[in-house]
Amino acid sequence: GGTAWRGTGAVAPGGTRISWRIISIGEALLELSAAGETDLWRLGIAGDTFNTAWYLRRLLPKAFSVDYFTRVGTGEFSQQMLDFLAAEGVGTGHIARDPRREIGLYAISLKNGERSFSYWRDTSAAKLLADDPAALDRALAGARVAYFSGISVAILSDQGRANLRAALDRARADGTTVVFDPNLRPRLWPDAGAMRAGIEAAAGTQAIAEAAAVP
Repeated sequence: GGTAWRGTGAVAPGGTRISWRIISIGEALLELSAAGETDLWRLGIAGDTFNTAWYLRRLLPKAFSVDYFTRVGTGEFSQQMLDFLAAEGVGTGHIARDPRREIGLYAISLKNGERSFSYWRDTSAAKLLADDPAALDRALAGARVAYFSGISVAILSDQGRANLRAALDRARADGTTVVFDPNLRPRLWPDAGAMRAGIEAAAGTQAIAEAAAVP
């Protein structure tokens, strides 16, 4: 008999294809950074879970598939993000489109060698990424690894957080390894108590937890 690994393709010892599916869940943002000249800014796309998906795709063999799960708008900048991911080989098939919202934005300012960040994300589409439990289940189905962060949960409503935790619990029961990076961002929470409760609740869904980073 042979051994099978859970993923996007069946595998047996001696086979030519081993396929694991990894999904990263969270928010991608437009990034504005100074381009070296007065009033000239460079536009990019970034975000903790977005960056993780990009690096995983760059580093892992093609036998691994990497998907990103979020919610974006229907405008030009949202489409640019989807086009970038697709060109890099990151799956976008489970990313929802919102006709009333767009992706968020942040700007990096540099003064006396110190960076500061300004954010415009209160009405970002990603804040609703967990509003559809059925979409979460479809995205997680068959995933070998699911990765999310403290930012992924911080931007959500209480119901969204509950939906995400429940979906990850179901996925873990089906064999998915859940990886959680606390990535603490106090400014995204009403107060320290809410942050502690939200992070501890999210950590309860995980099999592997990374070290928290406090800015």
